[in-house]
Amino acid sequence: MRFFVFILCAFSSAIAIRTLDPLTVTLAHDLGASVGSVVLLASAVSLPFALAQPILGPVGDQFGKARVLKIALWLSAFSLALGALAPDYPSLFAARMLTGLAGAGIMPVGMAMIGDLYPRGRQIAIARFVAAAIIGQILGAVFAGILAEHIGWRGVMWICFAVVFSVAVGANALLPKEIAAPRTSAPGVRAALATYRRIFRNPRAWACYGSVFVVGGLTLGFLPFVAPELEGRGGGGAREAGFIIAGMAAGSLMFSLFLPLLLRVASRPNLMVLGGLIAGAGFGAYALGLHWSAQAGVFALVGLGFFMLHNSVQTEVAEIEPSARSSAFGMHAFSFFMGQSAGPLIWSGAISALGMSAALITIGGVLAATGIVTGMIFRRLPRIVSGPM
Repeated sequence: MRFFVFILCAFSSAIAIRTLDPLTVTLAHDLGASVGSVVLLASAVSLPFALAQPILGPVGDQFGKARVLKIALWLSAFSLALGALAPDYPSLFAARMLTGLAGAGIMPVGMAMIGDLYPRGRQIAIARFVAAAIIGQILGAVFAGILAEHIGWRGVMWICFAVVFSVAVGANALLPKEIAAPRTSAPGVRAALATYRRIFRNPRAWACYGSVFVVGGLTLGFLPFVAPELEGRGGGGAREAGFIIAGMAAGSLMFSLFLPLLLRVASRPNLMVLGGLIAGAGFGAYALGLHWSAQAGVFALVGLGFFMLHNSVQTEVAEIEPSARSSAFGMHAFSFFMGQSAGPLIWSGAISALGMSAALITIGGVLAATGIVTGMIFRRLPRIVSGPM
């Protein structure tokens, strides 16, 4: 039952964060804003998510991860209600910033709790937790694109509110006050800084956080451009964009299902290399401008490669500083979402300078190179664990 609650938390967080991705053009028309402005709603979520991590990580370690998780769920539900009621683009932008802040206390803290509870089979447990978020992305993207045509984007947000509110009620009823005991050291800024000094003394931390910044930004930073790209060449609209984005999530879910088998035949560094190559090839194939149904299949390839690399790095994060996993995962999420904040800007600049096809091929090459370099680094770096399991 406890792990099922975690599953629901991940599911609801993904819905709250990603549900507007396929509705870029719809929002622009309804709110009288430019598509370029609406694309930045993705950054409105990811930037506060990232900036809150260096604070919420130590808060979870010092005052209790379960407490942070429950508060974040209520805040996420509240932010979705505000978004549904937003009268204009600036109001929606502010509501999405609050959604990002709330999400900062759900996914990373949940992964830290799983790291505490499942020392054996940790990579599989984290992958299944993330798989729940993937299902949320699939349903959020697909149903947002379909339902927006009938009930509007505000109706979509009200449905998301109902889901997250229900999960918040369930988490408060079913989760104990604390699953793992918070740290007994005196809380405060000095203790948090000491924790981060320990984390960054481990060279594997730099490899984890650097790679996730690049991979998260370049992969997920493209999602808000899917609908404008389709509409620009007459290939579809919000509904088709939702299916394409869902294709990426489906590929990620496929990885989580086959992970136990993959771990029997490949090491983590090899999965990192292979993941980067597959994701890069997927973006190269997307540049061919195929029918949207074929592009959904291509994005499944991107999702498979992305999570093959991303999950392997996440598992390394769980082992950087076992005595302060919330802080370690908080810094991981900080790097991941700082990358996502920069991602739409990088893609916008690349598309303007190179054109869509060349930008897809170039950034696909960067992803492939990142996977290769990351895998090589983790093969060579020594494993340093400074805290008890």
